[in-house]
Amino acid sequence: MGCDNDRSLREHNKARAYNPRLVIARSPQLTGAKRRKKGKRKTMKKFILYLCLPLVSFVLLASCIKENMDGCDRCIVFEYYADGETDVFPNHITSVSLYVFDDENQLVEPSRLGGKNPIRLEQNDLKREQGITLPLNHGVYRLVGVGNDYEKTEVYNANCGEMPNITFRHPDCLNREVEGNDSLYLGSKLIEIDENEVYFKDVVRFYSSHLKVSYTVEGYVPEEGETRANDGYFDLRVRNLKSQTAFDQAHDKNLAEGKEVNYMPELKLNPENGNHEAYFHIMRHEKESDVAFDLIKRSTGEVVKTFTLTDFLNKFDMYDVSKQEVLIPIVVRFLGVEVKVTIANWDLIEVTPGFGNDDDDKYYL
Repeated sequence: MGCDNDRSLREHNKARAYNPRLVIARSPQLTGAKRRKKGKRKTMKKFILYLCLPLVSFVLLASCIKENMDGCDRCIVFEYYADGETDVFPNHITSVSLYVFDDENQLVEPSRLGGKNPIRLEQNDLKREQGITLPLNHGVYRLVGVGNDYEKTEVYNANCGEMPNITFRHPDCLNREVEGNDSLYLGSKLIEIDENEVYFKDVVRFYSSHLKVSYTVEGYVPEEGETRANDGYFDLRVRNLKSQTAFDQAHDKNLAEGKEVNYMPELKLNPENGNHEAYFHIMRHEKESDVAFDLIKRSTGEVVKTFTLTDFLNKFDMYDVSKQEVLIPIVVRFLGVEVKVTIANWDLIEVTPGFGNDDDDKYYL
């Protein structure tokens, strides 16, 4: 009986060996062997990869080791850290005009750079690559990038040979009272390419070249019979602004300089809340400056409120114009016959829960 059982078991196993449908699981010993074999193949592939990588790198580097570095590319990377330690370039800068100067501060011939100097990089270009590759021979170069230079920006004296005399400003600011500047950024880098150099990356770090300003007029009640233009009862004039920034200011201050001019930002009536509102950019000024703000009644030309930027910053010292990203939130509030200057309520809520009392002068300029 036992032999019959053994014979049946052998026949059953034989049938399983020749019928794939009956083979449910592979032998553990066979699976382990294949696994070890597969692991050996992976190890061999890694070994070959590690062996080849240095050879590939050597070939790539050797291709640019020439007597005069002709035809070698220089990788230029753009960075902007704002007021932190993380690169936030894509969050703030959507275009760059890159100027390439030689060791005498003259613009390099465009033919040596693919046909253009400055080289214009739009947002789509910067999304693909946050920088650019330049074909540069050995020598000394100055790279200057102007970020967000649109219709409100123009560069002057680009080929004068002296960085302090190469400037950018609003193209019409010396001829009329313009609305404001672009949200400008400036970066600069001096690079030297040695004949035998095989390191091809440089970083151009950008810094802010503007201050953001919001200006709101609250609580104005028109006089009986007073008429208004479609966009409100008031004009805003910003006086004594430095008009330009020089290429040699590409550092954390990026201060404006040059002839003083006036701006006339667009101050519009918001029909939803009855406020007059303006948002604009000016070039960077220090805390101590002659910049002043005038609120002008359109119907009479009367200046109903004037104050200086310095007085505002001294009163509301939480706004530090030495930082890279700064918004100056000015609020002009009509309180009966008085007109006072303060800041937006939400800037004070956390530290002064009772803010908003019209008779609390410590919150008004």
